[in-house]
Amino acid sequence: MTYQITDCRNLGSEELCAAMNTAFSDYDVPLSMTIDKFKDFQKQRGYSAEHSFVSMNGSGIAGFWLSSAPRPAFAGRGYAISVGTDPRHRRQGIVRTLFETVLEKQKSEGASGLQLEVITTNEKAVNAYRSFGFKTQRGLRVCKVPKSGLSNPDPNNLKLETLTLEDLPDDESNYFDAQPTPQNSRAALAALHDKIHLWGVRQDASLIGWAASYEDGSVAQIGVHKEHRRRGVGRALLSALGKSVGSGYLTFVNVDAASKNTNAFLDKAGAEDHVSQFEMHLSF
Repeated sequence: MTYQITDCRNLGSEELCAAMNTAFSDYDVPLSMTIDKFKDFQKQRGYSAEHSFVSMNGSGIAGFWLSSAPRPAFAGRGYAISVGTDPRHRRQGIVRTLFETVLEKQKSEGASGLQLEVITTNEKAVNAYRSFGFKTQRGLRVCKVPKSGLSNPDPNNLKLETLTLEDLPDDESNYFDAQPTPQNSRAALAALHDKIHLWGVRQDASLIGWAASYEDGSVAQIGVHKEHRRRGVGRALLSALGKSVGSGYLTFVNVDAASKNTNAFLDKAGAEDHVSQFEMHLSF
């Protein structure tokens, strides 16, 4: 078969969404993303048409590598948003060709490397990325916390309120034990600012913690200042998010598996593991 590589500047969300749904149609849980959801997906992850490429077979998309531009907040690395191949065009070397094209583009713009997430049990994909030079940076947990198990917080000395992104501190180092992955970053929240739930807790007018989720109940961030932990702040924030979203549970995507405090907190809240992922980096 003959394939032509092109960037995505002349492709609309409808075409890319259809290609993505097709690429993952034979997975254990087939993907079925709506156009609106896909557009949010693009915004949340920093999609750049100039840095994303497809392999065309005639007028159809045989494979794709969707990417962001180099991101200063992530040490200048480009972020691989989604990579996939139409099942009818697999084992043709499409992903490797797309990777080489993405690599050339990112290097030409001064990127320091690439990063992505991949499900740990997808051995073919993991091995492919390793063959490209990617190395595992950390393990990531994906879990769900049933809203039915969320306890009401102790209101003593806690002032819960809705926030805007402007209320959050520029320096997050005292609130997080690990850096959020790109789709949970401050930039991701800003991109979907009108579709997020953001709650905070203040003590003596100082912000001591916050939690943010998307409309579907996916929790992007929960941060509590190191000096105010184990005082019910996290439980209060989870309870507020639970009351804000319509789904029956809160989903935590890409929690650093090495973060003992965060994972102990989630386990205590009744977290149920869904899948695990690797965050992988390639340095130039």
